[in-house]
Amino acid sequence: MPNKKLSNNTRRVALILEARAGLIPESDWVAAEVRARMDRTARIGRVVNSRARLLRDSDGLAISEILADLRHYCDSKGLPFEELDASASENYQDEASQSRMVVCLLN
Repeated sequence: MPNKKLSNNTRRVALILEARAGLIPESDWVAAEVRARMDRTARIGRVVNSRARLLRDSDGLAISEILADLRHYCDSKGLPFEELDASASENYQDEASQSRMVVCLLN
């Protein structure tokens, strides 16, 4: 009987080689990234909802409070919030365009 760990490692190596050779379509990786991003967004949504319940107010106020807390965190750690926010905005634009591409591929 073959060793299961060896078999899994062999399969993983084969998948890596297939990906490098272009045999696994890039759209599969993009779709997986979109799903992961959607999962993270759902988790953030739960945090916002929780904060809104604590404040007994809207999601908008909860998001504003969370952003203020992030600013305080960055100040305490000496991190440049404005630069990080600009980088986050660029990442969002890239991810949004990827999401639109996946929707087009799926339709």
